[in-house]
Amino acid sequence: MSYFLSHRILADIGQEGCETAAQVAEEAIKAERLCPIALSVSVAGSWFIGVIYLLSLLFSVQSIASVQNTSYALPITQLIYDAVGRELAILLIVIILVAQWAAALTAWTASSRLFFALARDRAFPFQKTFMTLSQTGAPYAGVWLSVFVGCVIAAAYIGSAIAFNGILAAAAIGVLLSYSVPIFCRVFWPNTLDERGPFTLGRYSWTLNLLSLLFCLFSCVLFILPTSTPVTSLNMNYAILAIGAILILVALQYLIWGQWIFRGVVTTYGATSLAEGVDITGEEKGNYISVRGTISDL
Repeated sequence: MSYFLSHRILADIGQEGCETAAQVAEEAIKAERLCPIALSVSVAGSWFIGVIYLLSLLFSVQSIASVQNTSYALPITQLIYDAVGRELAILLIVIILVAQWAAALTAWTASSRLFFALARDRAFPFQKTFMTLSQTGAPYAGVWLSVFVGCVIAAAYIGSAIAFNGILAAAAIGVLLSYSVPIFCRVFWPNTLDERGPFTLGRYSWTLNLLSLLFCLFSCVLFILPTSTPVTSLNMNYAILAIGAILILVALQYLIWGQWIFRGVVTTYGATSLAEGVDITGEEKGNYISVRGTISDL
């Protein structure tokens, strides 16, 4: 049972990222209806494709010892090589690389929009930089910062697989915690929304939110646990240290910046965003904030 639970985290990672539809909602038409549908289809599609992929791998295993003792950096390469030979193995690995590249593009798209939104709400420093759009309408500062951070994390694998795995686990926990915050609010303050949107869970909303919250918290615990025993400094799961460091940085950012600058969420209308204390030139004396172009034009 413990073996199953410790390795279920890989399935959790495959399900993450469905919230990208919500992060680009400002760029969608009829987002109040289409974004929830996109979220649901993303979860169902990830589960369906993931099951087929895992079953294909399991039925393709020729020798567990060969996979465990492989000289390749990625053991899955040995598994595929044993099953289909050199030529097809190269083709399948290339397909996996393309899929990983597409996943990276999705992550960069989502994170760049988060930088834009946080800067617009004055919850992040360098507001003007991260709100500036390129000629094609993209928040390029957020895009390139996301690319840089992604490359640094990928390079960590070259230096230490333990550090890389800790970063991945910490990232997964961070995503799950971000899921948990709005769900937590809906569980304990279910009547805070005056009206529901066109996509609703109806009378099952509270029950499903509670189950979702419990699932997220349970998964966070699994991501913190070590994946092998006995636990040593070489196989320890350092995700808890990374999460602790992130929480400390967030607390410092709030104490130094957030509590003095952040005044609430800014609502976007066309090319301008309604914000208290900011005019269309970006100075803190009007009621609007303007950007070159509009994020909804992307």
